[in-house]
Amino acid sequence: MAAALIAPLLGGCGGAGADACPAGAGDGTVTVVVTGHDTAAVSIEGVAGTLSGSASVSAAAGPHTVNAARVTAAQDGITGRVFAPTIDRPTVCVAAGETVMVNVVYALVPTSGKLWAGIGDAPDASTMLGFAPASVAATGSASADVAANTGGSDGFTFDRAGNLWVVGGTTDAPPLARYPASMFAGDGDKTPDIVINSPTFGDGTPGPRALAFESTGSLWVSVASTNEVVMFTADQIAAGGSPEAAVERGGLASPQGIAFDAAGNLWVAAEDDAAVVRIDGSNVGSSGTAGDLSITATGANSVTLRPIGLAFDAAGNLWVNYDGTIARITPAEQTGSGTRTISPGIQITTDVLTLPVGIAFDQDGGLWLAHAAGKFARFAPAQLAASGSMAPATIITSPDVGYVAWFAIYPAPPGLPLFHKVP
Repeated sequence: MAAALIAPLLGGCGGAGADACPAGAGDGTVTVVVTGHDTAAVSIEGVAGTLSGSASVSAAAGPHTVNAARVTAAQDGITGRVFAPTIDRPTVCVAAGETVMVNVVYALVPTSGKLWAGIGDAPDASTMLGFAPASVAATGSASADVAANTGGSDGFTFDRAGNLWVVGGTTDAPPLARYPASMFAGDGDKTPDIVINSPTFGDGTPGPRALAFESTGSLWVSVASTNEVVMFTADQIAAGGSPEAAVERGGLASPQGIAFDAAGNLWVAAEDDAAVVRIDGSNVGSSGTAGDLSITATGANSVTLRPIGLAFDAAGNLWVNYDGTIARITPAEQTGSGTRTISPGIQITTDVLTLPVGIAFDQDGGLWLAHAAGKFARFAPAQLAASGSMAPATIITSPDVGYVAWFAIYPAPPGLPLFHKVP
């Protein structure tokens, strides 16, 4: 029975494994048929180059592995879309003088092509809203294109496949869970396929607050009640369950937003320390206390600012939501070790009714943040070039929104040091 199941994947050569498809003299042809998207990224083991669409190529007799990568597609507005492939024959058997066909079908990843907002107190109890670019292109009213309940909305992020990782919002919800991208083609309650309930999170509240993937696929979590950031390896999060964190970095008072820079350093908004802390990439693999650099920022009248949300732009600037003051820390100000106090050159003061938490850049360089109740907003790129008190260029009022907290976009906008970039 096993041989009968494997044979179709080997292009009809029969048998199982390499013995069923021995290498031989001569060449055959592999015809790849791509549907679902105009461009593709298909590679065939032993064949030079990558196919960007349907094509026939010559291949030596024997077994060949076929791979296809996700591809992005441009669209007007704040984010692109992602298409994921399904291959009907991941391994083909090529016979001399014969042709074997492989079908590669691309389909839209449902979490792509939208601005995602994590919310609380929504009228229908949704926690995650997805907005199409056209609906948030200008100031006005917009209903969510997808309204989902994921049991929480804090500090969420995406992995490279577009799956959503989210921190639970109540004691009844999983502390950390993954929701497959395929679930977000429509509204409603979602059920996670991976749940992580680690004893490292402790029993205090608030517990886990924000998430960030490392380039290795490890997942970092800020835990406010235990004053630390913790890391779970790619293998641990794939398995789920109740793993102890592989790495713990303590001594960070009430950590909130976290973000990696392009060099692999981890940055932490330690709210109760009133500091943004850098943990060097050379140290993120080992447990310890605090970080390698601690930056305190001052605002008007030399008032010390308290950081909450973090986001890097494409130029390497670190933008910080200091509880309503949006400030820029330049690459030059991010250097050194020990402690330092700065007065950021760009400080944007929002309206007193604005309640920002997390912040996120889109592919056009605009910065998204929460606004007043029932609203969220975007600072246009030009607005980020000067200090002052200003209203965002775009303010969206939505009947689906209670209070917005965090934002994320899949795929990660080009040039940003985010794990969920494609390719």
